[in-house]
Amino acid sequence: MKIRVQFRSAAGRSCLDEPAGMRGVPVEDRAPLSEPRAYRGRRSKLTKWSSASSGWTVWCSSNVQKNAAMLLDFDPDIACFQSKVVEVHWEKDGKSGSTEPAFMARTRQGQRLAIVHPPRSTSGLEEEALRQTAEEAGWQIRPLTVPQGVLQDSLHTAAHFRHTRIPGPQDRQAVLDSFATPHPLNTGAARSGLGPPAIDYAWHLLWTGELTCDWQRPLLPTSPVWATGTNMSEESER
Repeated sequence: MKIRVQFRSAAGRSCLDEPAGMRGVPVEDRAPLSEPRAYRGRRSKLTKWSSASSGWTVWCSSNVQKNAAMLLDFDPDIACFQSKVVEVHWEKDGKSGSTEPAFMARTRQGQRLAIVHPPRSTSGLEEEALRQTAEEAGWQIRPLTVPQGVLQDSLHTAAHFRHTRIPGPQDRQAVLDSFATPHPLNTGAARSGLGPPAIDYAWHLLWTGELTCDWQRPLLPTSPVWATGTNMSEESER
């Protein structure tokens, strides 16, 4: 299969290269090849996600992709991610086409990920093109994962606080200390002694993973919450 990968250079120019030439290229840091535009008759909803991991705007072609972006942003292993930064153009046996990952991402260990949609065609050619590209470019392929049900609702709630700013390390530690043993979210926040802002700080620390809860249950102000690493055998406050 003949493959060329389209992406933007560090200077912002659109480029084409063979997959092997993509090794080490930080495409996840680059501007999208094109900005999605709404148009008459579009079936999916054009939307975007403001990433707390990188501070970048990530364009999404649907609410499903936006929810997948939310889950990536929540993943502590993901340093940054972006959409529409790579297009894979392929030719094989007289057929040709193009495909693109839903997102390109980089982990905190430096591994580059191609987050891919389920195959759109039954021919398998798009999937083959992505696999070959990833192998030669040194990318790891991961399927697009979308949160469902209770988890999706709870992440949506916590995500409202993903950009909350905590004034300093002392305030952050005060909130963490107030959840050294499990407490309802609102009660534990009040125990910190930081006043009304404490509840926003607690929601934010749930998003960052410094506080945690049972993500399989609805996340409410009365939900038990504890600092990550807390011994859950200790009795939570009722």
